[in-house]
Amino acid sequence: MKIRIKKVHPNAQIPIRADEFCGGWDVFCTEIIKESDDFYICKLGLKMQPENPNYKITLVPRSSLTKTKWIQQNSPGLGDYSFTGEYQYRFRALPENVKKERDSMWGYSIIYPEFPFKVGDRIGQIYLEEVIPIEWIDDELVETERGEGGFGSSGN
Repeated sequence: MKIRIKKVHPNAQIPIRADEFCGGWDVFCTEIIKESDDFYICKLGLKMQPENPNYKITLVPRSSLTKTKWIQQNSPGLGDYSFTGEYQYRFRALPENVKKERDSMWGYSIIYPEFPFKVGDRIGQIYLEEVIPIEWIDDELVETERGEGGFGSSGN
């Protein structure tokens, strides 16, 4: 499978795999935009498009992100054949602490952790998934033993 790729930033890097058995390709940050203390956008400097329109590019965080109080805002991200813009990650922080402040309008301030990435860092991984064509059928569902039970109803 081939993926068309266009660098739109001079420091953009082609995605790489750590070894031949890795399921994802590491992607690198070319630009960081701080929207607020708890929200950052990291651009990849790349536009990508699967050669086959029946595939999509999936963006997921690196597993090391779990060591921080940051999350990928839209995880997983999805880049389908029709998207031809620059790929980016959006990160949101979970509060690290709440500090009481007499002079604050609300009486407290929220403390967020330092953003864990710098320009040039590996910030996520991408991989390819097939988009399986489906047909929606307006019909009754087949009855099952579980029925409408959800949220733990199938066991621990």
